[in-house]
Amino acid sequence: MAYASVAGLLSLGMIGSAAADACQTTGTLAEAVGTVLVDKGQGFTPGVVGASLKGGDKVAVQGPGSAVVDFGNDRTVTVPSSTTETLRVPGCGVALDNSTGLVIGTVAVGGGIAAAIALSNNDSKNGIIFPVSP
Repeated sequence: MAYASVAGLLSLGMIGSAAADACQTTGTLAEAVGTVLVDKGQGFTPGVVGASLKGGDKVAVQGPGSAVVDFGNDRTVTVPSSTTETLRVPGCGVALDNSTGLVIGTVAVGGGIAAAIALSNNDSKNGIIFPVSP
């Protein structure tokens, strides 16, 4: 039982590590149409296609136009006309995609079942007993 708990915790740790790595990814200003400005923490400067950007940087599009920041693996951020956005790397934060949510849900359910089995056994020789409230 202890092995199942440790395996579950290690799985969650690996998922967290992969998510943290994805959040540290730098992106590239892939498209700049119109007047595009970038602020990496030292004030706005003209956005140049190919510039390296990361989460927390700001991209502003003044008037008509747009900007696209590519973080790889089909993760892009589009900034529309007359907008200033602080970049968030797609897939970071509390939002989960379907596969990540499924893995976390499966680990949580498996951990709950393992805990129920461990707590209900109580060293009895009668097998596994699941307590049911009246």
